[in-house]
Amino acid sequence: MIRSARAYFLSRALREKFLLVAFIAIGLLWWASAFSTRAGAFWSAQRTTTLQLTEQAQWIKNRTSIEETAKKTAARLDPAKTLNGNQLVTTVLRLATEAGLKNIQTSGSVENTTTGQFAIHSQEFTVRNVDWEPLLKFYEALNQRSPYLAIERFTLQSPNNAPQHVLQIKVTSVEIVKS
Repeated sequence: MIRSARAYFLSRALREKFLLVAFIAIGLLWWASAFSTRAGAFWSAQRTTTLQLTEQAQWIKNRTSIEETAKKTAARLDPAKTLNGNQLVTTVLRLATEAGLKNIQTSGSVENTTTGQFAIHSQEFTVRNVDWEPLLKFYEALNQRSPYLAIERFTLQSPNNAPQHVLQIKVTSVEIVKS
């Protein structure tokens, strides 16, 4: 097979030899480019997987200390002050009303996540046309309820530098799950 290919190549004119070599070179470059792309994707996925496995091994290694810390933290919390999803919404709405905020809207439903002995509830609120003083009172009222209520995301916008602001806030509460 190689002898017949060599004989075919040598029997060609010089310009045909150059064209054959050019086509083979283009094919090799094309293949090398595709191979390097696939190899790069493979190594990137391999690095990401290795990092994730290392992180998971670290969590598993520290499992007992994490569980002990969670138990100690749960022991410091007063179960009567922890809030479920409904209590989160009503408490935040009550604190906002007491602070003088109006035009309060909730977006979506309460997000619930249960992890071991804790349940974490999150809700997003939007307050439109809010002045600075009631906003500050609301923020301080939420901070007084810490660690049972926490602000996860706080976005304050002032459209066109108007004195009225738009507040988008995501509030999270923790609840001790009774087993």
